[in-house]
Amino acid sequence: MPLLGKIVEIEKNGEDGTEFPFIASCLFGRKLDCDIRIQLPQVSDEHCKIELNENNELILTNLSSVNPTCINGQVLNQSEWLKHGDLITIIDRSFRFEYPPPKTQTAGKDKTVQALQDQQEKSTPVNAEKRKSKHSLG
Repeated sequence: MPLLGKIVEIEKNGEDGTEFPFIASCLFGRKLDCDIRIQLPQVSDEHCKIELNENNELILTNLSSVNPTCINGQVLNQSEWLKHGDLITIIDRSFRFEYPPPKTQTAGKDKTVQALQDQQEKSTPVNAEKRKSKHSLG
């Protein structure tokens, strides 16, 4: 499955913390099988989830009836599309969602550069002594 983005934990000091790759879905909560576990008593076993819907949109859904999930400082009352840079807050823990950077066309360029370097090496004259010393056994 392709990488759809990443979820970055925001440390208490505001610095970026652990990064979690996002591939298909992500469940936040206290349960052992949650993708991102938050060990606080106020956090529900399954607190919220991010899923890819049939339209290839990422949807954040609150699953807690006691302590709601917030997105960008607003209580999440219904499922909402997730956008690059959105801040998800569960109790006092915050996470930022980021889409992956766009793919660049460097793979083809790298192959071209490598082919040119190989061609240049083959066409560069090598003196007989170097050639002999590389392949001589004794």
